[in-house]
Amino acid sequence: MTALRIFFIVLAASFIACDTPRKAPPKKPAKKSSGARSGVQDVGRKTEKAFRGAGGTLEKFFTGHDTISR
Repeated sequence: MTALRIFFIVLAASFIACDTPRKAPPKKPAKKSSGARSGVQDVGRKTEKAFRGAGGTLEKFFTGHDTISR
C-alpha cells in the first residue's frame, strides 16, 4: 500500500516537472514594410526597365529591330 502511494506521488511529481508552459505562437511579420510602400525595394525593377528601354532604343536605331525592350 505504501509502495502504491509512493508510486502515485512520483508519477504526479514527474507530470508536474515535465509540464512546459504554453507559449503564444510568434506573430507573423507584416507582408509589406514601409520601405516597400515608399518604393525603396522597387528600385531594381525600375532600373532594369529603364536599361531595357534605353537598350531597345539603341538597338532599334542601329539594327532597325527592337528585341530587348519587349
